[in-house]
Amino acid sequence: MTSRGPMGNDRMGKVCVILAVLSARATAFALRLLGRRATSMPGLVALRLCPGLLGHLLRQLDAFVVVTGTNGKTTTVALLHAILDGQDQPWIFNDGGANLTQGLVSALLPYTAVSGALRHRRALLEVDEATLPGIVRLRAPTLLVVTNVLRDQLDRYGEVDHALACLRAGVRDASTTLVANADDPLCASLGLGRDLTYYFGIADAPQDGVARSEARDGAFCLQCGAELEYTRFVFAQMGDYRCPAGHFARPERHVAGSLPASDAGRLGVSERLSGSRPVDRFDLPLTVAGLYNVYNLLAAVTAARVLGYSPARIERGLGFYRAPTGRMQTVCETPRVVLSLIKNPAGATAVLRAIEADAVDKTVCFVINDADADGRDVSWLWDIDLESFVPRAKCAVWWCAGTRGPDMALRLAYAGVERSAITVVAQLDLVPGHVMHSGEPVYVLSTYTALHALSDMFAVQRGRAV
Repeated sequence: MTSRGPMGNDRMGKVCVILAVLSARATAFALRLLGRRATSMPGLVALRLCPGLLGHLLRQLDAFVVVTGTNGKTTTVALLHAILDGQDQPWIFNDGGANLTQGLVSALLPYTAVSGALRHRRALLEVDEATLPGIVRLRAPTLLVVTNVLRDQLDRYGEVDHALACLRAGVRDASTTLVANADDPLCASLGLGRDLTYYFGIADAPQDGVARSEARDGAFCLQCGAELEYTRFVFAQMGDYRCPAGHFARPERHVAGSLPASDAGRLGVSERLSGSRPVDRFDLPLTVAGLYNVYNLLAAVTAARVLGYSPARIERGLGFYRAPTGRMQTVCETPRVVLSLIKNPAGATAVLRAIEADAVDKTVCFVINDADADGRDVSWLWDIDLESFVPRAKCAVWWCAGTRGPDMALRLAYAGVERSAITVVAQLDLVPGHVMHSGEPVYVLSTYTALHALSDMFAVQRGRAV
């Protein structure tokens, strides 16, 4: 009779795990020697040798927190990890934002012994929406955080209904606690009819009531198809809404954030996690830029409170937060250069709202690629609400770069930017030199495949300037 290994097979299962872990380590070492990021390839190599490795690792976890949704996953994970890690036991997390299956394996492997045993038993993982159903089949999360449900890259996800179906598959396990965005009707619908659901949202903000020509993909009742009635918009389809026939309305927020105009440096929080408890009120440092990022902060705070962390410990943890690469990240101080990821119309429009709030003369640079990771279909550029942004931008100089830089330049021209104010940069490596000599704050909005390259280039350019 043969002994059974950790994969549920005989000794060959153990050999499979050992070979996979050793090969992945060698791959990660080689990539680092080449100066490349090792966020996905080691996991891909490991899965080729041992397809069941991810399930084997996930089933060892005592606590498994997943953050998913269309926008804000990486920022929410970084905020939540700053709160959780080091306060009790360390948490494994995929800080590079690689959220497909191979990226999750790559995040777990540094904490995996050659035998396949995990050294830490708590993981906080960002998971792509389409990947979520497969992950849940391997191991149901202890806590699932959903930031929002918006239209994303059409050639990867199709229409928003597909993303919503993937997320529904992720919340089917009744033992999983769900934290969801109450202000997004699509996201809020995930909690209908289920227990262990907590909602967060923005109760009020100085920008309330601004209804512009933004894409609103979830503005219809999922029960009867009627257009939802809004008494207040925040951005995209976020806000206060109800079905005119009474089938659906924004659920009560268990954690609500308020942004008083008089003190932009603090976020007021009202909390009622239990219906029998009185409302608790506290405030926290506003460690993020942009109204859309306030939702990410509230998602992280709600998750931390559900996990039992006190407001004082949350505030202490937020002091360790650093913006992930390209998430309203300041990559240079003189001049100030802010790098932001954009990948879909709602996210790009939200970034533009944050830039618009900076009421100084500025330069804006768009870097648009169309590789597989960016999405080959760039028609989403035409759904960005540039028509509202351009007259308010206080921007006289516009740069466009990337493989689809000319497409972005055309989009800006149609939005009302004078063609003489638009410059298309032929090579990506020329971007930092151009924009850093503008003499005024620069906002660089980039799709995914150019993001880390730009961050590295700005670091080099910044070093030369010192």
